[in-house]
Amino acid sequence: MFSIANLYLNIKERGDNMDEFLREINSLIYLKWIANQKLHDIHVIEKNNEVILEAAHSYSRIILYPHSIFEEEVRDRKTDKVLYYIHFQMANMKHAVNLFYEMLDCIYENCSQPLGRILLCCSGGMTTSLFASKMQTLAQLENRNYEINATGYGRLYEIGNDYDVILLAPQVSYLLPEVRMHLEDVIVEEIPARYFARNEYKNVLDFALTLIEEENV
Repeated sequence: MFSIANLYLNIKERGDNMDEFLREINSLIYLKWIANQKLHDIHVIEKNNEVILEAAHSYSRIILYPHSIFEEEVRDRKTDKVLYYIHFQMANMKHAVNLFYEMLDCIYENCSQPLGRILLCCSGGMTTSLFASKMQTLAQLENRNYEINATGYGRLYEIGNDYDVILLAPQVSYLLPEVRMHLEDVIVEEIPARYFARNEYKNVLDFALTLIEEENV
């Protein structure tokens, strides 16, 4: 922690190294400024020479190294893919702040992606289309960021790998073993007949979300 007295003492003692000294001060101020940000849907954690930004989809770090070198990185939580990476030496505060805002843009762009994709399947797609539409509306009303679609069995293997969960309507539930064999990297379950026959959209939505959450534990 720098006091005013210590600040002037350091300036006097390090006169020839003023640029480096001010760079170090700006670096500390920059890191503290980030740590005190109040960001929507992002949890900010401050550690020694590091700030962590935790969002639903991403895990981000801003790290201060010796000589006022910063490393800023955003990783996708699900795939561990690096979405944003940059390292730089503190030049001036405006430059550093602009780079942080670029990083935030990347985080919020990633936040807009659905947390999961759910596909309902019946023989022709007509029955499940209305069901999926009702589930999507309900998910939006409950502020659940999930994408829900429907398809007929004829297109299932063409698009199925793009989804996290596939729910088979009771009419085609006998195909469950076959679908699991062909789409082994996707969660495949049948919609409980009692939910489907009664149009219990919320119960089916909760059922699908539970499958996704259990897979991500």
